[in-house]
Amino acid sequence: MPHTLWMMLGALLGGAWNAASLWCLVQMLAAWLGPQPSRRRVVWWLLVKFPALYLLAGVLLASGTVSLLGFCMGFTLVLIAGIAWFALRASRMSLVRSDGR
Repeated sequence: MPHTLWMMLGALLGGAWNAASLWCLVQMLAAWLGPQPSRRRVVWWLLVKFPALYLLAGVLLASGTVSLLGFCMGFTLVLIAGIAWFALRASRMSLVRSDGR
C-alpha cells in the first residue's frame, strides 16, 4: 500500500474512532446528568466506550494496516473540532439569559 494512502487511511480511522469515542462520552454524560439519570445506561456506555472502542483501536494499530501517525493526526483533528464545538455551544448557552432572551 502506498505510504500516502496508508497515512490517509490512518487519519480517517483515527478521526472516526475519536468521533465515536466523543459520541459515546456525550451519551454517557447525558445518561448520568440528564433529567432522568439511569445507572444502567451509564454502565452500558462505559462498556461500549472503554473495552469495545479501545480493543478496536488496539487491533487496528497492532495489525499494521493503518499508520499510527495518521491515526493520531485524525484523532487530534477531531478532538480539536470537538473541543471547539463544545466551547462554542457553551458560550452560546452562557449568552442566553435565564428568562430566555
